[in-house]
Order: sequence, then structure tokens, then C-alpha cells
Amino acid sequence: MRMRGYAVFFLMTALLLTACGFHLRGDVKLDAQLSKVYIEGADPYDALVRELTRSLTTTGVAVVEDSKDATAVLHILKNSGSRRVLSVSSAGKVREYELYQTLEFKVRDTAGRELLAPQRLELTRAYLFDKEDVLAKSNEEEMLRRDMRRDLVRLVMLRLEALGR
Repeated sequence: MRMRGYAVFFLMTALLLTACGFHLRGDVKLDAQLSKVYIEGADPYDALVRELTRSLTTTGVAVVEDSKDATAVLHILKNSGSRRVLSVSSAGKVREYELYQTLEFKVRDTAGRELLAPQRLELTRAYLFDKEDVLAKSNEEEMLRRDMRRDLVRLVMLRLEALGR
């Protein structure tokens, strides 16, 4: 009898989750006009562009090498990032850094009509710096940069998904 109660509980939970529109993160459905995308204005070997290409491909979009083969063009207007000093100690030594990443992009169809107006996405992350543990802090910085790239790509994908609505 107790097993039956658990089964009913899990069945009801599953029904509630599907009824509320819950779907897994990354489960993006893009419009048909984004079936073949050409990425313009960016270094194809840049880590952010590679992550974006991977994400588009995962959703079923063909990322093409020539704009003539595309149904839409994703134009990267700006992709930049760096770090700046956030705080210093009383001795003038760096205590905290802030990483920032900016991505500006727009989407147009092959006829040149704008499908998505220029979008500007900015992310920042801060981390404490310890001069005694430089290797660990450089690893932490790289991890933060990787997470920022993933977050930016996720935001781009959400904006692209909104095109179809």
C-alpha cells in the first residue's frame, strides 16, 4: 500500500511539472527561418563563437560557412572582454578583480531585413585575488570566463527563441 502511495505521488509530481510548462534548461526551439545560420563578423576560433556554434548545432540549426547558403545571418557587432581592478588593499596591492564580457549582435534574413534589432549583453563577475596563490586564482578566473561565455550563449539562444513567438 505504501508503494502505491509513492507511485501516485511521483505521478502527480510529473503531471504538475508538465502542466506548468516546465522544460529543461537548454531545450530551445528556434523558428524555421533560423534553420541555417551564418555567423558574420566574428573570429570562428573565438571561444564564445565556438560555444554559440555548438549550442546552435545542438538545437538542430545548421551553421553554414557561406552566407548564400543561410536562411538567417547572425551578425556579431562586438565581442570583447577583459578584467579590471575592483579593489586594492591599504598597501596598494590588488585585492579583487572584476571580469566583464560584452556581446552585441543582431539577426537579419538573407534579404537584409532585420529580424532582431541590435542586442547588447553584458556580464560581470568579481573574484578575490591572492598573490600567494596565483595559479589557483588564474584557474578560478578561467572558470569564471567559461561560465560567463555559457551564460551569454544561453541569453543569445533565449533571444533567438523569442523570434519565433
